[in-house]
Amino acid sequence: MSNFSDMVSYIGLTPSEAAAALDVSENEIVRWCSTDEAPPIHIWQGLVRMLDEIRISAEEAAKSADLDHIDASDLNRIDLTVPGQTTAEFAGPKRAATALAVAALARVFV
Repeated sequence: MSNFSDMVSYIGLTPSEAAAALDVSENEIVRWCSTDEAPPIHIWQGLVRMLDEIRISAEEAAKSADLDHIDASDLNRIDLTVPGQTTAEFAGPKRAATALAVAALARVFV
């Protein structure tokens, strides 16, 4: 595995989704994930933009929660949207953002 592969997995994209999001062939995604060959910088920058969209979405969801009236069962009902044209098209980034938001809110109970 490569760091590129780890980032794509963390974002929750399949190879075909990553190819569509980054405007490259699926073969290139698979090659960059399974070898030491690194993608060009604009591909890394595309992943960083997606990660930023996920982080911002999670932060906004956590900020908007009513911490005075939240209970543990509310953590299972968090629903959010991920901004950004590319990231919003796929379910994986939404799952990643939701996981980050739930983790931030769960800290209220620690």
